[in-house]
Amino acid sequence: MATFLTAPTRASLFLLLSLGFTRPVLAKAPDANAQGFAAYNKGDYAKAHALFEKALKQDPSNAFARLNRARTTTLLNQGKEDADDFDYCAFESNWMYLALADLSVAVEKDAQALLPKIDEDSKGLKALKASDEYKKWRKAISVFVKEKGIQEKVLGTTSDWWFLQPGQIPKSITLAADKRVMETQQDMSEHSTGKWRPLGSGVEITPDKKPARPWKLLAGKYYFDQGQRFFFEVRLEPDGEPTPADDSWKMGPLSLGPLSGDCL
Repeated sequence: MATFLTAPTRASLFLLLSLGFTRPVLAKAPDANAQGFAAYNKGDYAKAHALFEKALKQDPSNAFARLNRARTTTLLNQGKEDADDFDYCAFESNWMYLALADLSVAVEKDAQALLPKIDEDSKGLKALKASDEYKKWRKAISVFVKEKGIQEKVLGTTSDWWFLQPGQIPKSITLAADKRVMETQQDMSEHSTGKWRPLGSGVEITPDKKPARPWKLLAGKYYFDQGQRFFFEVRLEPDGEPTPADDSWKMGPLSLGPLSGDCL
C-alpha cells in the first residue's frame, strides 16, 4: 500500500517541476485595510481600528489606512477630552493629536486622493473637524498643497501666532484687524509692537524702530511622541537675510498650528 502511494506522489512532483512550478501557489493574504473598512461600515469601530492597525504594521505607507485609523481613533475616543483626568498635553495619548498625525501622513503621501475624502467626511472625522485643533491644522494643509486664497484662509482679518525659543517662555503675537502687531505680556496685557500688511502670499511686517521686512507662509511639521509622529502647522518666516539672534519674535519664525499655547 505504501509503495502504491509513493509512486504517484513522485510522479506528481516531477510533473510540477517540469512545468516550472517550484513552490505551491498560495492564496493572497486578505487586505486588512479593506476588512477594516467593511467593519467600519457596519459600525464595529473597535474591530475596524484593530484591522487598520494591522494594515499599517504591514505597510506604514498605506495612506488610506492612515485616514481610516484617524476615523476610528476619533469615533472611539471623542468626548474623552471633557473628562477630569484627561491630560491634554500628553500628546502621545491625546486622540486629537494622534488623529491629526495620521491625517498629516495621509495628506503628505497622497494629497490629491486623500484631501477630498477628508474634506467630505461627515461621519468618522465629525468630532475632530469641530475642534479648533483641526481648523488650525486645515490652514496648514492649505499652505502645504498651495490652495488658492491661502492668505485669506490663513490670515483672515486677525491671526494669532506663537514665537518659541528653547528655554524661553512662549510669546503670543497677534496680527490684528487694524494692521497692528500686538504682543501679549505675561500679565496678559497687550501692547503694539509694529504694523503688518498683506504682501503677495505672505505679509510685510514693520516692527517698531525697525525696517519693513517680508515674511513668507510655509507649512512646517511639529514632531511629538519622541519624534515618531508629527502634524502640520503654519509658519511665518522672515524672508531675506537673518536678523541677529535674540529672544525677540522679530527673528521668527512664528507658528500657528493645532498645539495649544498652554502646552508650549
